[in-house]
Amino acid sequence: GLVAAIAFESVIKLVAFLAVGIFITYGVYNGFGDVFNRAASDPELRQLFTMRDTYGSWAWLLFLSMSAIILLPRQFQMAVVENKKESHLNKAMWLFPAYLLLINIFVLPITFGGLLHFPGGVVDPDTFVLTLPIAEGQGLLALFVFIGGLSAATSMVIVAAVALTIMISNDLVMPVLLHWPVLNLSQPRDLGGLLLGIRRVAIVVILLLSYGYFRLTGESQALVSIGLVSFAAVAQFVPAVIGGMYWKRGTRLGALVGLSAGFAVWIYTLPLPALADSGLLSQSFVESGPFGLGLLRPYALFGISGLDPVANAMVWSMPVSYTH
Repeated sequence: GLVAAIAFESVIKLVAFLAVGIFITYGVYNGFGDVFNRAASDPELRQLFTMRDTYGSWAWLLFLSMSAIILLPRQFQMAVVENKKESHLNKAMWLFPAYLLLINIFVLPITFGGLLHFPGGVVDPDTFVLTLPIAEGQGLLALFVFIGGLSAATSMVIVAAVALTIMISNDLVMPVLLHWPVLNLSQPRDLGGLLLGIRRVAIVVILLLSYGYFRLTGESQALVSIGLVSFAAVAQFVPAVIGGMYWKRGTRLGALVGLSAGFAVWIYTLPLPALADSGLLSQSFVESGPFGLGLLRPYALFGISGLDPVANAMVWSMPVSYTH
C-alpha cells in the first residue's frame, strides 16, 4: 500500500511539474530559446549563466545530493525495506534516472521565467510554480500544481516518518526495554501491540519536532536551505559507511568518534547560526563569534570566509569525520 501510494503521487507530481513547465516555457514565453535569451539580456540574471566563484558550492551540492540518495532514511525505506523482489532493481536502474531527467527539464525555464516576471525578489522563488500560473490567470493549473506539490510533500513526510520510527523502535527503544528487568519483556510473548504503540508515539514526536524546527527557523530560511541543512547532516554518515565497507582496520569506536565530531561541527556551523538568524540566539554569535572570538564565527570558521554556509560546514565537518 505504501509503495503504491508513493508511486501514484510520483506520477501526479511529475505530470503537474511538466504541465506548469510547458505552460511557462511555451505559453508565457516562446520556448527555451526565448526564456534563456531574455534572461541573458538582463544584467542581474546574466551572471547566473556562469559559475565564476561557485565551483566549490557546486561540487559540495553534488556531493550532498549523492549522499542523500544513498543515505537518507526514506531512500533506504523505499529501496531496501519495501523492496520485495531483487528484479525490481533492474527496472529502477533506468526508470529512476529517466524520472529525474523528466522532472528537471523545466527547472531552469521556470526559474528564469519567475525571475523575469517578478524582478527584485518580490516573490519567493520556491513558489514560482504557483505564482506564475496565478499571475497569468490560470487558476486551474495553479490548483493542479498545488495538488502535485501537496502530494509530494505528504509522501515524503510519510515515508520519512515510517523509516525513522522503525529505526527508533528497533534500534533505540526496544533494546532498552528488553534489557529492563522490571518489564520482563525478554520472555516469549507477542510484542506487536507494544511496537505499534512505540512507533505511533515516535511518529507524533518526529512530526512535532519537525514542525517546531520549521516554526523556529522557517521564517528566516528558504525551503531549499532547510533541506540542505538536513542533507549536510546525512553526509556525516559517509565516512563511516565507506569505512565500514572498505577499511578492514576500522573500528566501531572510530566510527562513533568520527560521527560525533562531524555532527558537532555540523551543529555549530549550520543549525546554531540558523537559530541566530531567526532571533533565538544573539546575532553577535554569527557576526563576531562566541565571546567575541572572530576565529570561531560559524560562517567563517578559523578566518576562512567567502564560502556559502553549506560549503563552509562541509569543508570543516568532512575532514573531522574522515580523520577518525
